Amino acid sequence: MEITVTEESTEPHILSSSVKRQKNTIPCECKICGASARYSYYGAIIQPTSSSLEFDQSTLSMNQWNLLSNLVHCFDENSGYAFVERFLKEQNRLPIKFRFKYSSVNNFVTSMKRQLQLVFEKNLDFLSLSSHDFTILLRTTIEYTSNVAGMFILCQYNLFDYPPFHESAEMIFQPSAANFTKRVIDQLDPDNTFIKLILSILSFSTINYTVYRKNVHINLTNIKATLPIQDMYTDLTWRYLLYKYGYHQAVIHFSNLLRCLFSVTGTIVEAHESQKMYRNDCFCS
Repeated sequence: MEITVTEESTEPHILSSSVKRQKNTIPCECKICGASARYSYYGAIIQPTSSSLEFDQSTLSMNQWNLLSNLVHCFDENSGYAFVERFLKEQNRLPIKFRFKYSSVNNFVTSMKRQLQLVFEKNLDFLSLSSHDFTILLRTTIEYTSNVAGMFILCQYNLFDYPPFHESAEMIFQPSAANFTKRVIDQLDPDNTFIKLILSILSFSTINYTVYRKNVHINLTNIKATLPIQDMYTDLTWRYLLYKYGYHQAVIHFSNLLRCLFSVTGTIVEAHESQKMYRNDCFCS
């Protein structure tokens, strides 16, 4: 059984945090609505058009369309789709009985989570924060956001539907945590743009999500710079849902997503508890 790609990939660009928006752009189309656009490293710069593909500004302003395109493109540029596809091609070249063994899946999961961190590090609003707040916010949110993003990637490639991959995941995370993960993947909203917007909101959250650690300094020096970004992303996400689905369906999408995020919390806690029990068993033996 071969794993086929379900989403168009984009080779990630590894950039330093000091990189500005690239001046040279290439013609392309907006991945959200198909309108003409010019893409730079961090997103789409919208070109005015007189066609029927003009952006509907009754719900989203032109600036919000730009931000929406930028966030989607930032995820696609840095989330490692090409890395996942290379992994799948490597596995598909192996004899069936050697595919998705523990060591290869463990390395894949570790590398994927490290790659996904770039999605948040390359966000222009993240880069606008002070160095201290950038580091603190990333440190306190990355476990949660990288897990959600990782489940999103696994969902797009249907990897948990392949028994050898699932079996290796059970060895890595323990069976209960792997089963929690599969349940979350099955609950994820099918609207990829919505998930990418939610990840942007979560990355700017100022709370500790799941596991509280001692001696971790989590105070931001300028929280007033962070809260407006939270509000901006939340407003953008709600307006996108209204534009795409209307009020009633927008409420349903948001409610279902919240339930899914609670399941993510349960999954991370279960993984930590399973690993703790595993370490204790090893110590006792």
